[in-house]
Amino acid sequence: MDPLRGPGLLPYLAPFHHHGHFSVYECPFEPAFIQKRNERERQRVRCVNQGYAKLRDHLPGQSADKRLSKVETLRAAIRYIKYLQGLVEVEESLTEN
Repeated sequence: MDPLRGPGLLPYLAPFHHHGHFSVYECPFEPAFIQKRNERERQRVRCVNQGYAKLRDHLPGQSADKRLSKVETLRAAIRYIKYLQGLVEVEESLTEN
């Protein structure tokens, strides 16, 4: 019997997926590379969320009682940028005349 697949390796853990010679186990003790991968993903999500929070802080008219969703934040940012572009265009047209 193959020791990597047989019940002798970790008989108390049931493999649910075989990948090559190694089994992936349902267990809280994940291999280090999976823990590192998961931590990188958590850090990436934290960074993205911080970016949205900073963007929300720069948008006018934010109420403290309701936080905008990510999609609402992007849409509000687009509207605000278009508004600012309009102001610049008006100012440029006034200075040209």
